[in-house]
Amino acid sequence: MKVLLATHNPAKIRDYSKILKEFNIEVVSLDDLGISQKVEENEPTLEENSRKKALFYQQLSGLPTLADDGGFEIDYLNGKPGVKSRRWTGQEATDQELVEKLQKVTFDIPSNKRVARFTTVLCLVKSIDGIFFAKNSMEGYLTDKVRYDYPNGFPYRACFIEKTFNKYLMDLTSEEYRQINHRQKNIEEIIKYLC
Repeated sequence: MKVLLATHNPAKIRDYSKILKEFNIEVVSLDDLGISQKVEENEPTLEENSRKKALFYQQLSGLPTLADDGGFEIDYLNGKPGVKSRRWTGQEATDQELVEKLQKVTFDIPSNKRVARFTTVLCLVKSIDGIFFAKNSMEGYLTDKVRYDYPNGFPYRACFIEKTFNKYLMDLTSEEYRQINHRQKNIEEIIKYLC
């Protein structure tokens, strides 16, 4: 089976392609299909943004389409930046700008109140009447020590320690990452609707 992954983010494409390969599903990207149109992610929730993207690109391509929207949530900030994670600075920010903003914010949060998580909603659109969602999170906390070896496209990993293994995500083994990967969990929940 072939599915369109509705993103231009190379880190997401790598992550999802690796997961979906385990289920014998071929992933094509927007770039593979020569689709350059963008969807404005201006909805108030992760669910609505992921649905908007998946519907738009499914209708454009005719393929079953997966689209996600994710956010980095800091409890001390009442879940911010959340749905505005990429636009936390007030505009579409670079990875470096987001790391700098996170550094400044983390400095002001008491060390015992730095609970944070990555939350992602995955939407599958097979047709107008075939829309499915999965939502999972990866729990952890903020740290003062910034790592600059985070993957391109995932700036919040620079200051994030995952709770289960108490490590930066970059230091997890493949098997450890697989166990806590919220995208993996989303795919495992939604795969039944793909097959």
